[in-house]
Amino acid sequence: MRNPALHPFVLGVLSTVRRRKLLERKDRVLVALSAGPDSTALLSALATLREAGEVEGVRALYVDHGLRAGSAEDGDEAGRTCLVLKVPFARVRVEVPAGNVQAQARRVRYLALRAEALRTGATRIATGHTRSDQAETVLFRLLRGSGARGLSGIPPRRGRIVRPLIDRSREEVMAFLSDRGLAFREDPSNAAPRYARNRVRHELLPLARRLAPGAERALARAADLLRADERALKARARACAPAGEAECLRLLREPKAVQRRVVRALWRRAPRGKGELSAAHVEAVLALLRRVRPWRLSLPGGVEARCRYGRLEIGPGASRDLGPPAPILLGGPGRYLLAAGSTVLSVEARRPDLVGWPLELRTRRPGDRFGPEGGSGQKKLKAWLIDRKVPRERRDALWLVTRGPTVLAVPELGVRAREAGGDGPGLVVRIEDAGGEGPDCKKGERLL
Repeated sequence: MRNPALHPFVLGVLSTVRRRKLLERKDRVLVALSAGPDSTALLSALATLREAGEVEGVRALYVDHGLRAGSAEDGDEAGRTCLVLKVPFARVRVEVPAGNVQAQARRVRYLALRAEALRTGATRIATGHTRSDQAETVLFRLLRGSGARGLSGIPPRRGRIVRPLIDRSREEVMAFLSDRGLAFREDPSNAAPRYARNRVRHELLPLARRLAPGAERALARAADLLRADERALKARARACAPAGEAECLRLLREPKAVQRRVVRALWRRAPRGKGELSAAHVEAVLALLRRVRPWRLSLPGGVEARCRYGRLEIGPGASRDLGPPAPILLGGPGRYLLAAGSTVLSVEARRPDLVGWPLELRTRRPGDRFGPEGGSGQKKLKAWLIDRKVPRERRDALWLVTRGPTVLAVPELGVRAREAGGDGPGLVVRIEDAGGEGPDCKKGERLL
């Protein structure tokens, strides 16, 4: 590895960065700096890697939620640390909406980080989650009965958000700060016993370490293994429902783990209101797959599961009209959030200059016409959907990429409009899982 003279902690961070492919040398990194020990150690390590030529640039943002006394002083400490490390620094005050305070604070914090990254041209956002945080997360979710997705813990990378300290322990962080003589501040809420997560940190994880000295490392390794399993299962589930619906007989041949993920994926894609899909709901859908006659089952969010023509689909319920969703303007290539916490639309183009932005993402309207790839000429979109035996309620809920009345793509069905030879813009649109980015963004927002 390069730079053998670096501090062992920094070398460990560099190893994680390279092995997990978190950063490249051309990246400009925005650090989420809270003035706590983890983010301070992260900033110092990345500043050192900047000087070693391992990243192009580093800057920091302190987000003041205004939720407790002393938050302004934390920002002052963060600014002093950046001055010592010669890192550009910014701070912003945010308003935390009512509701679950921790969840809302996280949402507005990431919104602020994304806005600052866009403003400054940062290509990555780095947070100070450590291996200790990973072990706590796995234990906490295990107590809640989570499956593979929950037990896969904190992803080292989610979109442009990276966690370079994910293989370093909290003890290593504290030793590094001591070696560097860097000041930091502790958030007193991290010790409050009223939060279950804090009790896991201060009571359960220390007990696990006493029972098995390598418990933290083992829990983090389990998260990595489960994350790989989850990716494989999700990929197989996507193959079972490539166009937003699944063949019942094919689904019945799949393992239960895949069946459950297909049901959840279809539910996340459906336009819906509020509500969570429980394990009992998923099992209720699967229990009815073998019915010969058409059936429907009401689900949270005003949607229902239906099995017709031998296909399973989830969409708006007939008894509750949610109305058409608001159109979303597509200003250029990128990823656009369709529904908070669930799905995004990925937009790519071989020749973006030929597309004619902005496009519009919307549901169907009278007069829409479509000339699909592989066909000849155009026809009314309604007639084309009927030919494909798409049920009426699903037709009304399909997302379309359009320019005026011309439909350019129906991403949920994996079909796009015909282009003239190889000279067209090469527009490609796909609906993907949000990968956890959704909670930090509003519907229709363009993600980094």
